[in-house]
Amino acid sequence: MKSYIVEANETTKEMKTIRCKDENKELQKLLLENLDLIPGDQIKPDDPCRWLLIKDEMPVPDPTTGTNRWSIDFFFVDHEGKPTFIECKRRDDNNSRREVIGQMLDYAANGHYYWSATELSEFALQSATKKGMNLEEYLYDLDTEYTEPEVFFARVENNLKEGQLRLIFFLEEAPQELKSIVR
Repeated sequence: MKSYIVEANETTKEMKTIRCKDENKELQKLLLENLDLIPGDQIKPDDPCRWLLIKDEMPVPDPTTGTNRWSIDFFFVDHEGKPTFIECKRRDDNNSRREVIGQMLDYAANGHYYWSATELSEFALQSATKKGMNLEEYLYDLDTEYTEPEVFFARVENNLKEGQLRLIFFLEEAPQELKSIVR
């Protein structure tokens, strides 16, 4: 797919393809600074998702040892308290195929064992603090009907337990093999 820039004189110019070299500095930073790149309007056209960052580099414990072994690039929730896991991968990163799919399915299947409402609330408070907010202000900015943090994070935990969550792969370009696996 080609992308174009519309110039001031209304002519178009094809954008040059630039390959990502460092997914942390490029893809993850880009996403954090532009949450509208998460397709909230495609997910819910009648009530587009609004996003709240619970934590970047969300620690995932090893079920056998209890120590943090992995991390999800981003753990977001939408305004309804539905968890959304996002993994960022470069096009040329071979892990963007089977391994990352398997990891995401593992997190989705076991998230309710990993995180409690209390722990999620604490991580969200850390994210709010980075923005100079308390947790109530952070939730207020989300414009959710769940204004009490305890109620909101209980909903998030319940959604995890019920398997009500989203998995999003944020890639500069999806290799055909990955598209096939996801389909």
